Amino acid sequence: MHCPICNQNNGPLIHHFHGIQDEPVITALEQEAPGWQPAAGACTRCVDQAQLSRWATVEYDKKEQAGNVVSNHWILPIPKRLTAHPAYQGRGVTICFIDSGFYPHPDLCYPENRILKMIDIHRPGKDITDEWASPHPQSWHGTMTSVVGAGAGTLSEGIYRSLAPEARLVLIKVMGEQGVISREAITAALKWVLRNHKRYGIRIVNLSVTDDWATPYRESEVDLAVEELVELGVNVVAAAGNDAGSRLRAPANSPHAITVGGLDDANTLHPLAHSLYHSTYGSTADHTFKPELIAPAIWLPAPVLPGTAEQREAGALFAIKNAPERYRKAVAANLLYRTSLSRSLLPEPLARLDEAVAGRIGTAKFITPYYQHSDGTSFAAPIVCSVIAQMLEANPALNPADIREILLRTARKLPGLPEQRQGYGVIHPLSAVYHAERDHHRFPPYFNPAIDYEKRTIRFHCHDEAAGRVAVSGSFNGWQEPALHLTKTDEHHWEGLTIAFPMGKYAYKFLIDGKEWRSDMRNLYREPDGLGGFNSLIFIES
Repeated sequence: MHCPICNQNNGPLIHHFHGIQDEPVITALEQEAPGWQPAAGACTRCVDQAQLSRWATVEYDKKEQAGNVVSNHWILPIPKRLTAHPAYQGRGVTICFIDSGFYPHPDLCYPENRILKMIDIHRPGKDITDEWASPHPQSWHGTMTSVVGAGAGTLSEGIYRSLAPEARLVLIKVMGEQGVISREAITAALKWVLRNHKRYGIRIVNLSVTDDWATPYRESEVDLAVEELVELGVNVVAAAGNDAGSRLRAPANSPHAITVGGLDDANTLHPLAHSLYHSTYGSTADHTFKPELIAPAIWLPAPVLPGTAEQREAGALFAIKNAPERYRKAVAANLLYRTSLSRSLLPEPLARLDEAVAGRIGTAKFITPYYQHSDGTSFAAPIVCSVIAQMLEANPALNPADIREILLRTARKLPGLPEQRQGYGVIHPLSAVYHAERDHHRFPPYFNPAIDYEKRTIRFHCHDEAAGRVAVSGSFNGWQEPALHLTKTDEHHWEGLTIAFPMGKYAYKFLIDGKEWRSDMRNLYREPDGLGGFNSLIFIES
């Protein structure tokens, strides 16, 4: 079908534009084709180009025009795949990564060392900088998560940079000497952040580690520490896990954490190719559903740990692969011992050697001598952290409730796929940062609703600058009139107060202008509504 923007047949057209999420894209398409209306649709190529043309910097355009530097690498960079806002780099924001261990990777230390603090929570008072200078198997996971979330792409000439390449970092190792990450270690790390978040400017904590038990959050030391951090203004992001058949465990089960599931974007820019990764999802012991969001969890460029046998093999394989044809066997004769390939390939025809080298590169998931592609929600969570860092750079006044609402409000649902597995959908950095820039009005810093047990009242807040009427309706009134009508208190803010309901669980939604049912995205609890969306939940305990 011909696209009304480019008049080309580039496949199915996108017709479902959302005013909030897609406002910058719609504006760019209208500028490209005056008179165009969203109902007419646009091809995925035009939508991608509209995003890039509106937000790309001159520097980014020059790289693309100078021969498409990305085309030589078959794994696409994360900023390109997510069409990230290039004007923000996480400047002035500190992200704390709590993980197995770390290595001071060049992508974190050059051209500027952005690591403010590195500690082993088992020995918090000891300077371990020299110990971390040598790679260790425990360093692998944390190095990858921190570089995916905040790497500058130093070893790839900036190609495999993160969305927050200028963010500062605090790195906390929680794996013990026996190779175990315990609940006690995770809790101790979170309490260290509670004591030190102001000193280091920590606004975001990434948790790509998990407890062993699926308990109610009030019974979990990890979850209670997460709650304390969020109440103090620190955003906590947790990986959901990689087993669709497992239970959600702390901190992924915490209602106060933003839990991230996985997207398989097929390493492509085309949303029609997107599907779900096999991440953990479902109802927690506290009767809410996770994850809130999904982000790319496969085909992700991540560092090969320097100084390891894997890095030496990657370097050797690419040296052989890139050697001129006439010298390739000679290079292979000198370097095959660094690889898992047999020297018996040397007498074979050159095509056989090339095939074996390419096969090994693919099997080992190497992208370059310094990077490989990895998968898991452990790496989806840092991507969300990097988006939050961009949002906080754009608007440092945002609190965790604001961040949560904007992220969920701007996410994109994958059509036809279960809402339980994707939450509110795929994170959309461009729209999230766009709305963070604009969100400079005052809004209550807490989550919804506010229950006052002494006064026996429930207070609702709704954020909507375009609505003419806002009401709350739900199971407490049979989803019928009369609903609780909110009062507009300023240009963006609606508020309403009601007498507390009797003890029990209640589902509700906002009703906008009498026709649009909307979840309360500042509410920490939700359940599927049976219609592809979510009802928000109220628990009255006494």
